[in-house]
Amino acid sequence: QILALETLIYTTSKLTTVFVAKADSTGYLYLLNLPRGTPSPLKTISSVFLSHLVATRQRKNRRLVVSLFARAQDQYLFPGSVENPTKHVLDDRGLVRWWCRVLGPVLQAGTTWTSSHKKHTSAAEAYLRVPGCDVHETRSFFPRLLPPSSTTLTAKWHPSRDPLRDLGRSPTFPERCLIPRFPDDPKARFVDELDEELTEPPPPPSESRVRESPSKGKRPGRWRSVSSLEQFWELMAFRQECSSGRLVGFLWAVFTPEEEGLHGAHPESPTTRIAVKNSQDPATLPNSSQQPSTSTTPLSESSQTTQRVRRPEKTTYYFWPPATRGTVVLPQKHYDRVNKLLLHLDYATLDVAIESTKRWVGDVGMCAGRQEGWGIEVVGEKEGP
Repeated sequence: QILALETLIYTTSKLTTVFVAKADSTGYLYLLNLPRGTPSPLKTISSVFLSHLVATRQRKNRRLVVSLFARAQDQYLFPGSVENPTKHVLDDRGLVRWWCRVLGPVLQAGTTWTSSHKKHTSAAEAYLRVPGCDVHETRSFFPRLLPPSSTTLTAKWHPSRDPLRDLGRSPTFPERCLIPRFPDDPKARFVDELDEELTEPPPPPSESRVRESPSKGKRPGRWRSVSSLEQFWELMAFRQECSSGRLVGFLWAVFTPEEEGLHGAHPESPTTRIAVKNSQDPATLPNSSQQPSTSTTPLSESSQTTQRVRRPEKTTYYFWPPATRGTVVLPQKHYDRVNKLLLHLDYATLDVAIESTKRWVGDVGMCAGRQEGWGIEVVGEKEGP
């Protein structure tokens, strides 16, 4: 294993959200013996994979957003890999800039896509918030855009802004209803703390105050200490995860179909999750929503997996094309099992990394009932400028 991406996909009837939860490398890319000065293919692989998800997941009259949180760390998915001297760990600024460069080609590729054998176009916009940085400092992280052409729309980059209110069902909704809560997400933890204000009892009324109407002055569903999204981000800059001496970045790439009747939405409930454990292996696709069964007899694990594979491609609430299902589909408990196993393996040296890779690949195959092995070989060439 050289590169791992964990990507969670949330779909509702009005919005698709691709959340990049974690990304990590082992540092054994040198085994490819690339010529000196060759750019690392990890960025290209990440861009191509996200471009694939964007192209295959876009729906007519529905927005799609790619969201991620960039925070520099020695290791995320490969325990012990930091001890590998050939692993290149980016600093905080370098990581934010790296992810911006990853999303650059994704924005360009996502402006054209195909549905029902018909080509469509989307307007692509990117947003970046780096708590503690002003507009000019934030703009320095942006990549150089490709020149516009007759078939490619130029993406727009917005420094120190976010699309949360535009993606919400209504701009009048409380701020807490506009901020999605992803796993291991610092803004989600801040939202949970602010939500405690909703259950606090109101202060005792003053005896000298004239009795007011019970509904007067109340803000149902709204925080007391934060009254706007801008204030929320100002306070985020003082949170421990954003003020520990390292910069962090919140990135969004929004794709809006160039059609009438567009529906926006807040990504409120997950229906599909995708996890990619190896850039050269297919996605392991667990589905968090459970399909009701009319049988009273418990299904075997292989039957449950078959049901998930045979789920319809499109419903009102999700779009799951076969091209994005990979070769292994796991129930939620098996997905959690192989994910936990990966986090307890060792990648400190080449020998133990090879053994850890064999064990993890074999465990995934065992959970999926694929004794003959699983995976596909992907070969590609990077296009020149």
